[in-house]
Order: sequence, then C-alpha cells, then structure tokens
Amino acid sequence: MTLAGAPRRRRATRSRLPPTLLLIVLLLLGGAPRASALRIPLREVATLLNLSRSLLNRVAAARAARGDAIAASRARRIASHLSLFSSRGAWALSWDYLRHYAFSSAAGCGLSCATAAARLLAAAAEVSRLHSATDAAQWLRRNYVDVRDAAAQLLNGLLVAFSEQGPLREVVMDVKWEVEEGELLKDCLKVGSKDLEGLLVIAKDLLFGAARTSSRHNEL
Repeated sequence: MTLAGAPRRRRATRSRLPPTLLLIVLLLLGGAPRASALRIPLREVATLLNLSRSLLNRVAAARAARGDAIAASRARRIASHLSLFSSRGAWALSWDYLRHYAFSSAAGCGLSCATAAARLLAAAAEVSRLHSATDAAQWLRRNYVDVRDAAAQLLNGLLVAFSEQGPLREVVMDVKWEVEEGELLKDCLKVGSKDLEGLLVIAKDLLFGAARTSSRHNEL
C-alpha cells in the first residue's frame, strides 16, 4: 500500500554508451590472447579514415565540376563509408574488424603491401613537388602505369588480408574497381597529392608494423 504524498521511486535507467564510445572502450580494453598482425592503433586509423574521406570528397567535387555526376556519386559513396560519425560507415568497418580480425592470428597482407604503399608514397611525394598542372599531367603520362600497378599490388594484398565477407572487404573492392576502371588514383594525384601523401605515410607505417608483427608471430 502506497501512502498518499509519498515520493515514488524512480525507475533505474540503464545508461547506454554511444556507439563510437563503445567501440573505443572495446578496442582499448580488449586484450587478445594471440598476437594479430592486423591489430592497428586507433588514433592512426581515425586519421587515415579522415584523410581518405577528405580526399575522396575532393575527387567527387572535381568529377562533378567536369560534368561526370555518376563518377562523383561513386566517390561520395565510398567517402560516406569512411565517416567517423556514420553508423553505417566507420562504425560498420570497425565492428567488422573487431569481429573477424582484431583477435585473429591472421598474417595480414605482409611486406608486399608495405612496399607497394612505399612506392605509392614516393609517387605522391614527387607529384606534390611539381610546380604546375602541366608538369603533373606530363608526369602522370610517363609514370601512371607503374603507379597503378603498385596500387593494384596493395589492394590485392588487402583483399587477401580482409578475406571475410563484410564492410572492410567491400570498401577495398570498391576502391580497387575505381582504381582499375574509374582512374581514382589519377584523380587523387591531380586534386590532392599532398593529402594522398599524408595518408600513405600512415598506411605505410601501419603495414610495415603489421609485417613485423607477423614475422615475430611466425618465429614463435
């Protein structure tokens, strides 16, 4: 029996962590029993995603400016998958990574991916030092096949590393198609060679670190 005027007890409410905060907690607290060559630092990944998304949006704007609305839409769609604030973007990629790779002893894509990233980094650095669009266009005519081959080597390696069907593999496949059929790499070098250089620095360091981790794991 409840007395009149007696204060009612408030129902205990369960606090819910925002998805992004929950992800950070999982990554920080989740200690894996086995060494994983695919375990990567959260801060570097966030920077890599931001740079990639920014560059893809610039590519989309350049494509739209030259009247290629379909190609611009494709670039924007890939960029949306890399947004840190999208529940269908970086959150889905991160969950896919946690589910399939974070606690795995998979070897990643090895040294071949790291050397391919280093080749791409050297190319982006060279283009960024050119003084005019004409010089850049001439450089691309001479070197684009080699640069595209390096990108193909990197992306094929990532498909081997991200072998499970899911958002990570789908993004790599989308980028691979754009490089092979949509001249994405050429657009990136034209509109944002500095940004491309920055994200490749991070990618190269992450991949070399993964290759070293894999080597140590194989020696155990």
